[in-house]
Amino acid sequence: MKTNSNKDGQHFSSLSIKDLIDARALFHVHLMNKRNVIATAVGLYRIRKSDIDNGVYKPDPSFPRKERRLDNSVVLENFSWPCVMVFVKEWEPETALIHNGENNIIPRTIYMPDGRVVPICIIKAPRSQVTQNTIDASLLRFPRNLISGGFPLIVHQQGEKRIASVGCVVSDGNTYYALSNKHVVGKPGTPVYSVFRGIEKRIGVSSGITLGKSRFSALYPGWISESMLINNDVGLIEIDDINSWKTAIYSIGTLGELEDLNTNNFSLSLINRKVKAYGAVSGGIKGEIVGLFYRYQSIGGIEYVSDFLLGGENGQPLNVHHGDSGSVFVTEETDADTNTVSCRPLALLWGMHEFIEGKERAAKPYVMATSLSNACRELDINIVRDWNLDQDYTWAKDGHFKIGNRSCELVTDTRLHKLLAAHKYNVGYSDHDLIDQTNIAKAQSTSFIPLADVPDLYWRYKRFKTEGNNHFADMDESDPQVMDGKDLLTLCKSKSFVDIAKWVAFYKEMDIASPKTKVDSTTGAEVLAPRMGSLPFRVWQLYTQMVRSLKNGNVAEYLVAGGTMTHYVGDACQPLHVSYLHAGIPGQESNVHGEYEDKMIASNRETLFTAVNALDNKVKATQLVTGGHEAAAFVISLMRKTFTTLPPMDIIEAFGNVSGRGKYAAVWKVLGKKTIKVIASGANAMAVLWQSAWVEGNGKAIPASKYAAITTDELQAIYEDYRFVQSFNITDAGFQHALENDTRTL
Repeated sequence: MKTNSNKDGQHFSSLSIKDLIDARALFHVHLMNKRNVIATAVGLYRIRKSDIDNGVYKPDPSFPRKERRLDNSVVLENFSWPCVMVFVKEWEPETALIHNGENNIIPRTIYMPDGRVVPICIIKAPRSQVTQNTIDASLLRFPRNLISGGFPLIVHQQGEKRIASVGCVVSDGNTYYALSNKHVVGKPGTPVYSVFRGIEKRIGVSSGITLGKSRFSALYPGWISESMLINNDVGLIEIDDINSWKTAIYSIGTLGELEDLNTNNFSLSLINRKVKAYGAVSGGIKGEIVGLFYRYQSIGGIEYVSDFLLGGENGQPLNVHHGDSGSVFVTEETDADTNTVSCRPLALLWGMHEFIEGKERAAKPYVMATSLSNACRELDINIVRDWNLDQDYTWAKDGHFKIGNRSCELVTDTRLHKLLAAHKYNVGYSDHDLIDQTNIAKAQSTSFIPLADVPDLYWRYKRFKTEGNNHFADMDESDPQVMDGKDLLTLCKSKSFVDIAKWVAFYKEMDIASPKTKVDSTTGAEVLAPRMGSLPFRVWQLYTQMVRSLKNGNVAEYLVAGGTMTHYVGDACQPLHVSYLHAGIPGQESNVHGEYEDKMIASNRETLFTAVNALDNKVKATQLVTGGHEAAAFVISLMRKTFTTLPPMDIIEAFGNVSGRGKYAAVWKVLGKKTIKVIASGANAMAVLWQSAWVEGNGKAIPASKYAAITTDELQAIYEDYRFVQSFNITDAGFQHALENDTRTL
């Protein structure tokens, strides 16, 4: 198909967006008075799929014509012609549209006074009157330490908890703002929150800077349509602390240049353009531009218009839900010289229509979005693209991967050293890779994730109801009314207290004497938060599996159980993972946890790695343990050593004394040497556990020929099996069984 023509042979390829806008403005009142018309847009003519035969346009000549819907039609590249799109709620034959002297037939073309002829494409798209707007906040992915575009934001308004998406970070040159929707951010001064590690925290306040409805002709000079208003729905949140933000959009990455659209370059080539976003509720969203200047409502003679109407990619349903409002859509552009892909911000999602489509009459969502060019120009802001790009969202990855990799170098058993030397980069990245940060695995990656951070990057998402409590234990918390005022560190000096039942009893007494609360993610109400930390028992479970796997001759399972154990051992040597001060002083909570383990570490990677490598702390035979119970007690001794080396209060005070851009360098001067020691201790402790399980499981009996033959595909298949070292909460009956048995037998 090489020509742009309709079946009557008329040629429309020379028509511009201005021609289409002029035609719609002239004929709009007439169109909207037709019985079934509900909306209009401008775009390219959609061809019924049934009229395409092996790539050739062969329209069905029979009458009445079959209905055209968005799902049963396509825009054909280099063939479809410019048109005004008219959406109708019912597809009726012409005979039914002429009744009692009325003529509700929609013409095929608009004839302009100056001779221009503009075609009309009629599309059946009845709107669903009932949409699902309930959001289960317990299923959302909230930030752990750093927040950015794509994460959920929370506004409490009139007794209601509203959830939407952060778009991206913008600035007016003086102040940083989070971009979202006007209808989301509320009145000036409204606090805006998100949830960090289960705690709802303020991230900013509604600035009062918004862009609501604008005259079409003001945003697009020279394109006259006096009765049209563009609904921009843009609102800015003044950010409390820019150091807690990244300017990349989660899962999409670093942003490129803004798609700068105006009357000089806004063209119909945008139709069918692929776009993507990351929504707080839906996650990844892939779509394409269906129409431009979508007129969705008329009140009192004023037409309300959205810059873009977006549908699912290649005709698939668009994965979008309530709560995704505020998401930023980007286009992808590949540099021909470097072959690098740039994600260019295009539009801000603000609304959704669901059209009834197909024989099954299913409601399929389409979204309305605002041109970011207009928003940036009218509010005099720029998209920020270079803040905290070297920081990661989640000891975070740097500490865990370093401890995992280094532990492989510290074992002293010759055959085990050979095995781990062959697989240390499957356990944790090299120092070079961690410093470069180019190819570091992301959360929920479908590719292989080095084992040391599988618990964070994979299991926390796939086993979210049972995994999280395995990563911590508040070892220093006590109450005078509970067990003579002793904390778990003290109680566990007696190894007999390293017992699930005794920990549960301690927690129950603590919950009565000093109850903790949290904000319910679904209702927004304050509810009790039972103590559940179980880190040492997770180590016990994994150690038992390591020994069992070796006795069964399964080296791959040994590597997965040990490689993932390095994560929990890493948590045990991070002071704020094993303290009730994990989020700062109770009542004065802050993001000190992320500031320390993410940002300070990431800002000093090279210095940290060099210092840890310089320490000679290889495994000694006198350090070895036997059995999962001893392994758990050994990890508790590591926690005790961690508290002695770097008390949690030292971290809180260090961060409380500095602020501003240079604060991570300043805090490193105070905490750096102690941090090097605790990470080195973690690597040594993990090496002890590697070697202890190897000896106990008689690993030397396994032929060395099996060592290198293990592939990352094998390792990935094992950790993706939810039954392998299955995760439990400490109160689950299965946890006690899992300490000594393979969870795949449960």
